[in-house]
Amino acid sequence: MGLLMLAIDAFVLVSSLSIFLAIRDHRRRGGLPFPPGPRPLPLVGNLFDIPKEFSWLTYSQLSRIHGTNHSLVKRLVTTGMAGDVLSFHIFGQVIVILNSVKATKDLLERRGEIYSDRPTFTIHEMYVVLT
Repeated sequence: MGLLMLAIDAFVLVSSLSIFLAIRDHRRRGGLPFPPGPRPLPLVGNLFDIPKEFSWLTYSQLSRIHGTNHSLVKRLVTTGMAGDVLSFHIFGQVIVILNSVKATKDLLERRGEIYSDRPTFTIHEMYVVLT
């Protein structure tokens, strides 16, 4: 009886921890999914998937495997075409790789204000208003 209670307690603890982490991750991302990428390992993430040499070749190969084409019809029609955006998870940080000029211009030039994390300096804003 004691062994069964210990197993139930361990199950409840593990499931509570996994639910807590899933809810925290969901809130942190705002509910939006990350771009596709290789499946991360539990603690280190995709640390071993990041290339040390010839990174552009590895990223283009990974984009063919984990591209943005999700449906079976798109995969059959666009076989061999690379996806534009990949993501890697390393120690809780997300690294986004942009594989095309089109995706880079779209995300960084057209929608750059959305993704910019630069802090605002109120002193600078006050100085600009006064001058």
